[in-house]
Amino acid sequence: MISKNLARCLAKICGDGNIGERYIRYNNTCNVLLEEFKTDMISLFGNLHFTEGQVNSGTAYVILSNKKITQYFKKFHPTFKSFDIYVPSQIMNSKISIKKEFLRAYYDDEGCVGLRLYNNTLEWKRNITLSSNSFRILEEIKKIFFEDFNICSNKIIRNNCNSIYDLSYVLSITGKENIIKFKKNIGFKHPKKLRWLDLMIKSYGATSKKNISLFMKIKKEICSH
Repeated sequence: MISKNLARCLAKICGDGNIGERYIRYNNTCNVLLEEFKTDMISLFGNLHFTEGQVNSGTAYVILSNKKITQYFKKFHPTFKSFDIYVPSQIMNSKISIKKEFLRAYYDDEGCVGLRLYNNTLEWKRNITLSSNSFRILEEIKKIFFEDFNICSNKIIRNNCNSIYDLSYVLSITGKENIIKFKKNIGFKHPKKLRWLDLMIKSYGATSKKNISLFMKIKKEICSH
């Protein structure tokens, strides 16, 4: 039986996490997500001791040293290496509410909300993207979107097809209807990504001709970041 706490932890380890024989490490610049990880782990395993710190770039991390817990997670996925990750079968076969939690947590780590203004025509360009070195996990997520949430995503493509170093793939969601469904059914907990998703949806009613005040407000906010 997969719980929501477990689904989120599995997604985080697949995303910005790392797992060894005796430790689990989760890195993120967002304190909200770090705290969620610790809370979920405590809910699953009881009182735990985490080591916390920052790498040189300033990204915060939490580490849990516990061989029994690492072996428990490896029952769902043997390595969690970036090129090998996939949606665990227990998640694929679970109910929709569990799939939602896995996807939300994974998108919080790896997803990107792209809202840009094309200056030549003053038109908004919008997409929600998910990049991974694993083609398989993107293919499985694309399937979940369509079969469980009626979200139509785009064809999975290489991020940089001319690069011999960047071997990652990207899955994109475009179109007002699909983006609204993503917000309703998946969404974000990451405050900045959630804010940008809200701005993206508002931008559909904010053009330089129909609603100049809202258009300028959104333009100012995205240009300040």
